[in-house]
Amino acid sequence: MTTLMAFLKNRTVQQLVIFTACQNSLWWLAGSTVNTGSPLTTLVKFYLLMYGGLLAAGVFLILNHHFQSRIGPVLVVAAATMGFLAAPNTHLVQFFALLICLFLVLVCLPQLGLQSVYGLVVFSCLAGCGIPVVLFFLRNHYLALQFLTLLLPLVASYLVFFEPYYLPAERDWRLTLISPLILIIIMSGVTFSWRILVVILIVAVHWWLQPRLNERYRLVTSGLLQLITGLFILL
Repeated sequence: MTTLMAFLKNRTVQQLVIFTACQNSLWWLAGSTVNTGSPLTTLVKFYLLMYGGLLAAGVFLILNHHFQSRIGPVLVVAAATMGFLAAPNTHLVQFFALLICLFLVLVCLPQLGLQSVYGLVVFSCLAGCGIPVVLFFLRNHYLALQFLTLLLPLVASYLVFFEPYYLPAERDWRLTLISPLILIIIMSGVTFSWRILVVILIVAVHWWLQPRLNERYRLVTSGLLQLITGLFILL
C-alpha cells in the first residue's frame, strides 16, 4: 500500500495522468464534432479508451525523456494491439490506429532523423487525425471531407504546442512564430470568429512560458494549454 501511494504521489505519474486525460479529451471531442451515425458498442469504447490511454501515456514518456524512454515505445505497441481489437474487421481503422504507433516507435531511433521538423509535421498530422478519424469512421463507415477539414486547426495546434520537443535547439525567435501563424491562418480559413483572438492569447502565453518554465512542468503545461485551445477550436 505504501509503495502504491508513493507511486501515485510521484510528480511524473501525476503529470502523465493529466497529459493522458487532456489528449484523450481532445481526441474524443474532435471525433464527436460531427455527431452522426450509429453509437459505438461498450466493448469498442473500452478498446478505444485503452488505445487512447496507452498511446497518450507513451507520447508523454517519449517526449518527457527526450525520445530515450524504454517504457514509452512498449506502451505504444500495446496501444496498437488495442487499436486492432477495436476494429478487427475494419482495415482502414487498423491502418490509422497503427500509423501513429509505428511512427512513435521509429521516432525513438535517432538514425532516422525524425526528431526534426519533418518528424514534427508527421506527428502533428497523425496525432491530430488518428483517433478522431477512427471514431468517425466506426460510427459512420465513411470519411467526410467536411469532417477532415475541421481537423486541420487541431493538426496545426500540435505543430504549435509540440514544436519545442521536436526542435529543442535555440533558434531565431522569429522562426518560432511560423507554427502559430499557420494555426491562425488555418483557423481563419475554416471559421473566422472571436475565438481566434482567444487562441492567439493562449498561444502567446505558451510561447512566453516555455523557456521560463522548469523543464519538468513544460510538457504537462503544453498538454493543458492545447486542450483549452482545442475547446475553442472545436466547440
